[in-house]
Amino acid sequence: MAASSLKGVALEDYVADNLSRFSLDLSLVGRQGQVADRGFDIHARDSKGVDYYIEVKASECNRLSIGQIVEYKANLAKVAPKAKVILVCRDVDAEIKDVLKKIGVDVWTFSDFRVPESIFGNVAEKAGQLELSPVENILSKLARHGAVQRVGRGKYVVIPADVMYGRKSYVADPLVLASELMKGNEYCVAYCSAAHVHGLTEQMPFRTTVAVLKQMRPIEVGNVSVSFVTLKKPKFFGCEDVKYLDVTLKVSDLEKTVVDCVDRPELCGGLSEVVRILLNAFEDKRMNYQKLVSYVKRFGSHAVAQRLGFILQYLKERKRIRVDSEVFDGLLQLVGSKVYPLDVKASRVGGVSRKWKILNNAGYLEV
Repeated sequence: MAASSLKGVALEDYVADNLSRFSLDLSLVGRQGQVADRGFDIHARDSKGVDYYIEVKASECNRLSIGQIVEYKANLAKVAPKAKVILVCRDVDAEIKDVLKKIGVDVWTFSDFRVPESIFGNVAEKAGQLELSPVENILSKLARHGAVQRVGRGKYVVIPADVMYGRKSYVADPLVLASELMKGNEYCVAYCSAAHVHGLTEQMPFRTTVAVLKQMRPIEVGNVSVSFVTLKKPKFFGCEDVKYLDVTLKVSDLEKTVVDCVDRPELCGGLSEVVRILLNAFEDKRMNYQKLVSYVKRFGSHAVAQRLGFILQYLKERKRIRVDSEVFDGLLQLVGSKVYPLDVKASRVGGVSRKWKILNNAGYLEV
């Protein structure tokens, strides 16, 4: 038997004899068995009856065939859903270890077991072996087997084990997904997504809309998605840090959210939903009137100023909300010479407000 094979057997013997170093609850069941059409080195079981199938490698874990590991874990889940898979190897990159753990594969290193160097120190690497794979290559292999999903260059989302093995559908919070995806990038959660964060809409969108300065492709993970709206630098302002669940998001502030929603109603559920958002924003009494008018002026759109003025006038008269006179005075100064339709997607039929130069082609606005 070759020296490397002898060393491998010695490693398996050492691990089998020292399972208690990882957990006092584990006991040895057998060696060199087979389950889910694949052989394993060690079979252990805890006091609750949970089976552990252990693979022992003399090399670093980033030399393993990640595809085979994921496939084996998937097959094992079908015949023994509660069973655990454990890899024992010389060393492992911390990021790879974390990714594997999230899909249900634990990694123990030689240092975890305090394996003596006399057992593994002289195992020579074979000539021509595959070079160490960087983390991105490992993640790329995981993506091909459905364990993670690529959501950007060098960025991956780990798919939960229950989803990967077909026991559940993938449901995630798109805002949390956006926070992870956009780390290191200039962005701002905006439009209906920002309205949701500020509590201005009851809609729970499965699509998060993010304002960016450079064009990005939309991302879809399971049944949630992140879409991107490219803004020019002059209109990219009014962002603030907001604590959301256990992450910090860049979100358009209350006043910029109002301006954005009036500018792009189609990104906020339509004109009726925009009217509801404005109603909630002003009834909540958090609105900074001076900031709102300054934002509209900075945004540089007569259409936005005129539509916002018209809608607020409507809400004041019909819903008796309080709108400070300085808001109307400031918006009236931004009214241009052109008449704009209230709803850009509706037929251009309706009365015209001379004050706001708005064609009310939306009829009665339901709120």
